[in-house]
Amino acid sequence: MGALEDEIMAYLWATTTPATPAEVHQAIAPDLAYTTVMTVLTRLWTKELLTREPKGRGFAYAPVQTEAEHRAEQMQTTLDDSRDREGVLSSFVASLNDRDAKRLRRLLGDDDG
Repeated sequence: MGALEDEIMAYLWATTTPATPAEVHQAIAPDLAYTTVMTVLTRLWTKELLTREPKGRGFAYAPVQTEAEHRAEQMQTTLDDSRDREGVLSSFVASLNDRDAKRLRRLLGDDDG
């Protein structure tokens, strides 16, 4: 995703209800043209990252997945696309700070390490 797409997704993940293009525009990019925000929302919907529902004369948008689900899917895609899954996993684990390594061990059921 591009930078504006990332900002829009972050805003929508942080909201508890679907947001209209006007709400997104005001919250994250009031300096940009309203049509730019609308175009990006439509692209994210076309990519099936957002749902939309009628609201007034337009639509309100919401993420299809939580941020955690989306990021996990990206990580899985990276693994699936790799010719060296073990190398990718090894590099990822080596890059973790101590706190995240401990969280990963806990999630994997290995609290001893």
